Amino acid sequence: MAELEVAKHGKNVVDLVASKEHGLGHKLREIALEIAIIVFAVSISIWFHGMSEHRHEQAQVKAFLLGLKSDLARDVEDLGFVVQAYREADATYQYLAALDPKAAPDEQFEKQFARADVNRYFVPVTSRFEGFKSGGKLTNIEDEALLNDILTLYQYAHPAIRRSEGAWGGNQEKMRAYLDNALEQDDSRDQAYRAVTAAPGKRRLRKMVAYPQLYERYATAIALSKKISDRIDVLYKAS
Repeated sequence: MAELEVAKHGKNVVDLVASKEHGLGHKLREIALEIAIIVFAVSISIWFHGMSEHRHEQAQVKAFLLGLKSDLARDVEDLGFVVQAYREADATYQYLAALDPKAAPDEQFEKQFARADVNRYFVPVTSRFEGFKSGGKLTNIEDEALLNDILTLYQYAHPAIRRSEGAWGGNQEKMRAYLDNALEQDDSRDQAYRAVTAAPGKRRLRKMVAYPQLYERYATAIALSKKISDRIDVLYKAS
C-alpha cells in the first residue's frame, strides 16, 4: 500500500515539474507537499515494518525462553542426581581410605570397592541455547538482567563445573592406573584390599573425595537455573 502511495505522489511531482499551468511558486509549494506526503508514507511503512519485525522477534524470544525453562528443569533434576552421586561416592572413598591394613576384607568391602570406579558428570542441555546464540538472537531478549543471568549460566557456571569435574576425573585416572598396576597379576579380593589399604592407595582414595569447590559450583548452577526459570514465569505468567 505504501509503495502505491509513493509511486502515486512521485508521479504527481513529475507532472508538476513538467506542468506549465502554474507559476514557479505554486509548483514549489505543491512539490513540497507531495514530497512531504511521500516522506510520511515511507516513514509509516518503515514504522509498521519495524513493529512487525519486533513482534516476530519477541515471539521467537518467548518460544526460546519457554523452551529454555524446560531445559533448565531437566538440568536442575540432573544436577540433583549428580550431587547425590558424588556424596555417595565421597562416603565410599572415605570408607575405603579408613580401612585398617591389618584387618581382613569382608562383604562390605567388596560392595564398596565395586562402587569406587564410576564416572559422575553433569551434561547440561545446551542445544537450544547454542542455536539461539549462533543465530545472533540472544540480544533480542530485552530483559537485560535475564540475559546476563543466562549468559553467566551457560558461559561461566557450566564451564566452571566442567573444570572441577575435569580435575576430579584426573584424580580418578590416577586411581585407576594405580589399581590396574596393583591388580595386574592378582585381582582377588585380598589383593584389592591390600592395594587400597597401602599408603599409596589411601593417598589416592583421599584425593578422590570431591573438593568443596565442585559442590559450590553445582549449587551456583542450580540457583542460577531456578532464578532464570522464575523470571521467565514472571514474564510469561499467562502462558
